[in-house]
Amino acid sequence: MSSKGKYKMVAIDLDGTLLNTDHQISQSSVEYLRHLHSKGFIVAIATGRTRSSTEEVIQALNLPTGEEGFPLVCLNGACGLKIYDYQEEYKDQADKVLFHDCVPVEVAKKTLELAKNEMGLVTNYYLGREIYANPTCEKHIKSTEKYMMLTGTKIHYITDNYADVLKRGLPSKMLVFCDPEEIDETYKTVLDSMHEEAHVIRGSPPWFVEILKKDICKGNGLIKLCQSLGVSLEETIAFGDGSNDIEFLQLAGKGIAMKNARSDVKAVANEVTEFTNAEDGVIKTLMKMEQ
Repeated sequence: MSSKGKYKMVAIDLDGTLLNTDHQISQSSVEYLRHLHSKGFIVAIATGRTRSSTEEVIQALNLPTGEEGFPLVCLNGACGLKIYDYQEEYKDQADKVLFHDCVPVEVAKKTLELAKNEMGLVTNYYLGREIYANPTCEKHIKSTEKYMMLTGTKIHYITDNYADVLKRGLPSKMLVFCDPEEIDETYKTVLDSMHEEAHVIRGSPPWFVEILKKDICKGNGLIKLCQSLGVSLEETIAFGDGSNDIEFLQLAGKGIAMKNARSDVKAVANEVTEFTNAEDGVIKTLMKMEQ
């Protein structure tokens, strides 16, 4: 990378950023990120997705990271991992957990109560590498099916109003589904109800609201990832498009918003890409920086 070797790592959001409108990574992106990695540049993913729903992208990149592993911040900063098993020689090696912060039990119970009894909505409960939901009507089923299609992950349907999963462990994050036209109202209702007890995020795409432990965000996830890798924030480039990327872009040495990003994201970025995610805006910007 240019700028006299100022940057050592690029951390990239997935949906709306690295992935195209079909939520796929282009071959051009794969080839260029492999090129950067071959020059000693660290390539990391920072996403709201689960670890499982990033597997297809990490496998497509297939970066030969060896014992260093592939650095991943997932669940909007709640969890940081090094991934190994996409490499044949490390196929049996477990992930290395760098950090993991769960939603407190009081917040988890309040979210479930609010979603079901006050808003009539269904909630995703993220426990370990699994997702659970208790749909009670056709609208709930359609929302969860839409999410499974988007992320390629499986949601386990339960019927006990989350009683068993609450006993088994606290969620890494929670997600409340809504109709796109209800996103602003749903976000405000959840935000007001939490009274700053949690971090509430307006979802991207805009048909869900996410709930995380207070102070958990991609930006703080980036801080922890940099600490574990021995890279300074000033040496990082970050790309994003959604409201969950605001702190992420603000904290990076160079925060770059996509052309297709929300206006509030563009407002905090150091730069806005000339091209959208559908036009490989991430790699075209990195190529220009390398010249």
